[in-house]
Formats: sequence, C-alpha cells, structure tokens
Amino acid sequence: LEDGTHTVLTGRAFILAAILAGGLLIRSTGAAEAADVSLAVVIDDLGYSLQRAERVMALPAPVTLAVLPFAPETPAILDRARHTGHEIILHQPMEALPQSRVTPIPGLLTVDMSAGHFESLMDAALRAVPGIVGVNNHTGSRLTQDHAAMRRLMDLLKGRNLLFLDSRTTPATVAYAMAREARIPAIERDVFLDHVPRRDAIDREFRRALAIARRNGHAVLIAHPYAVSLDYLEEALAALPPDVEVTSLRRLADRDPVTLARRESPE
Repeated sequence: LEDGTHTVLTGRAFILAAILAGGLLIRSTGAAEAADVSLAVVIDDLGYSLQRAERVMALPAPVTLAVLPFAPETPAILDRARHTGHEIILHQPMEALPQSRVTPIPGLLTVDMSAGHFESLMDAALRAVPGIVGVNNHTGSRLTQDHAAMRRLMDLLKGRNLLFLDSRTTPATVAYAMAREARIPAIERDVFLDHVPRRDAIDREFRRALAIARRNGHAVLIAHPYAVSLDYLEEALAALPPDVEVTSLRRLADRDPVTLARRESPE
C-alpha cells in the first residue's frame, strides 16, 4: 500500500500472483500457441507532459495514444509518435454534466453552441492532431447523450476514414449508436483501468478487462497517464498471459460489420 504500513507484493510478482488468484492465467498447451484474445489499450489525456507521453510510448505493447487537440505538448508528442509508429486518436473534449465538476479545456464541444461554431471547432481539432485513425471523447457525459449533437459530430466525421471510440463516460451515451447509424466504424470502451487510481483497484480492473476479452474475443481498456497506472502497465503488459495480445483500435474496427459493409458498398 502507498502508506507503507503493510508489506505487499510489488512489481511483476504482484501482478502474476493476482492474475493466478483470479483464475485468469491460461497456460499454453503447445510450445507456440497463438494468441486468440485481443485487448486494445488506450491511454487518454495526453498533451500536457512530453515526459509522461514518452513513458507511455515505451510501454512493452502497442498501446493507442489519445491526444488532446490544443494542449501545450501535443505537437511534440505527435512528432515523437510519428517516429515510434504508435496509433493515435483525437481525444476530443466534450461537455460534461454540471455535477461532474470537470474543468473546461480548450476545444470543448457543447450542446448549446451553434452548428457553425461546432463544425469549425471540430475541424480545428482534427487539423491539430493529424495522422489519426479515429476520435474518442474526453469527458462528454452531457454531449454524448444528446442525439442532435452526436448526429452532428458523426456527420462531420463521415468520409474521413475515421473510427469512433465511445469512452462511455455516462451510461446514457448515444455516441456509439449514432456512429453506427452514420455507418462509421464504432467501438465502445469496456473498462476504465484507473477510475480509482490505486494499485489494487487497477489490478482488479485489468483482470476484469482480460475476463471480458476472453468472453467476447476482445476488449477495450482505457487508462490515464498516472504514475501508478504506468507503473502497473509496464509490468502487466510485459507479463500478459499467452492467449492475449494487445491490438490496435483499427484492427478491432476492421472486424465491425459496418466497416466490412462500407468496403463492399459501391458508394
């Protein structure tokens, strides 16, 4: 524990012990058994610390970088990511419910802004983060449950060959449904790794992500660049069970029937 009052397992031993205790480690029956479970790992909120982003890019698996459009370190992070080859998505700020007490940040899309302002702001955000494969929402518990706003957003993303990841910051979100209605490849977040940024809670959520991935064939895990999260992921991703592989959002989107239908369509 962080207060140092108890002796606990640390490092890789902690993670392996926890995975074994949860019954989630499947041992290979063959010498070179291929992974058949996909886990996409997205690191949100990048843009304020190049040093923290470099640590994310050094993780022992191909994680996806979700980069804020107008943060001070965004250009430097994008430059570094172009050299490492990491998958990048736009982490677009969206309006939260009032009770969320989220501090507004540059580029925030809101329910009440005019269509013209909404479109120009989104266009600027897309230009600020070039080379992306898709978009996900930063906060957005209000905006993502508004049908008109989500339809407007998906109309702007049409024709750009981008996917949409619904971070599901509210159970009432309609973003995933609106993306599919617009025939945009869409994915939903399954697990937030560090909603409680404590190692035992993080471990519990990581094991839950593995269980979901095994049940459904894949899972999407969103984490944040907290020191405790990166400490955990540095070890957990290096010690993945043999049946699990970290994959990209694009690969998951390529399995989406909407994506396949668009490829087969003459439009």
